[in-house]
Amino acid sequence: MKELPLRKELRFRLIKHITFLENELKDYEIFRSLSWTGYNTERSKRRDVERWIENIINSSIDIAKIILTHEGLPLPDTYKATIAELSAISCFEEKNMEKLSRWVRLRNIISHEYLDIRWASIKWFVSESRPLYEDYSKCVKKYLNERSGTSALFVSRNSPGIEVCDKPKRIKE
Repeated sequence: MKELPLRKELRFRLIKHITFLENELKDYEIFRSLSWTGYNTERSKRRDVERWIENIINSSIDIAKIILTHEGLPLPDTYKATIAELSAISCFEEKNMEKLSRWVRLRNIISHEYLDIRWASIKWFVSESRPLYEDYSKCVKKYLNERSGTSALFVSRNSPGIEVCDKPKRIKE
């Protein structure tokens, strides 16, 4: 099956979301040292870590919806299934997408559960999810590169290892 090149606006949206996701991923170390006491007693720290997790999860969902739509695949009824459905596309390994899709539930836990339940889930997210989201980011960039229609990949100035300028130009391979 021939891969369809991304339309300009979809590529732009994917680049915007993957850049945002990669910037959020840089903050893992900030939250690795967060303790229960800090989380429980300091509203700003609690708000920061919860918002950070929501940003990562929401960004991954938005990326998945763009990719599935481009591929002509129906969007599932749940966000968890949306992430899992990416396994239908090369590079997005089924076992990784299944693991990643489990984190979607954390959005609801953050909004509705008690502090001690949220804390356990947040601590687990901070300690376990990083490799999955980093792999996800690499797969999305690979997808972008394969579907860009050229050998160039245009991503924001903040994406590591990727050159960007105001006028698009080819990145030397």
